[in-house]
Amino acid sequence: MKKIVILCGVLALALLSGCSTVESTQKFNAMGLGTPREKAVCQTYVEIPGFFIFGLPIIVGSPKGDNEWTAFQWTLNNENAVYMLTKEAKSKGAARVINVTVSRTHDTWLLPFFSYQTIQASGVGVRTKGAAVDRAARQWDAAP
Repeated sequence: MKKIVILCGVLALALLSGCSTVESTQKFNAMGLGTPREKAVCQTYVEIPGFFIFGLPIIVGSPKGDNEWTAFQWTLNNENAVYMLTKEAKSKGAARVINVTVSRTHDTWLLPFFSYQTIQASGVGVRTKGAAVDRAARQWDAAP
């Protein structure tokens, strides 16, 4: 009975911590994070974690969005991390993302059988003055 309770606890913890994370901020304390011709719109951070047994995925974060996960699918790659990063930056009004950094971590638990891996991506979403003016004009035209 003790083993079943411990196993259920471990599975519940794995399910809760195997979710993708997307965080974004638009507060820069009046510091310029963009380039001379572009203004920073957001700083975005993405993390996709995964639990593996013998190198095969058990529970992995999903690229579909924040707090999503998948079972038995390999979604822990650069393409999905950058996709989530650019999707979030675009939703904040960025025209492009600069200073993109992608990193991967790997921790082995209980000999080489179980492992925990994460892939993280971050970048600064920027837009030009022309893009901001075009967006404002479209919003003005759409207003009643």
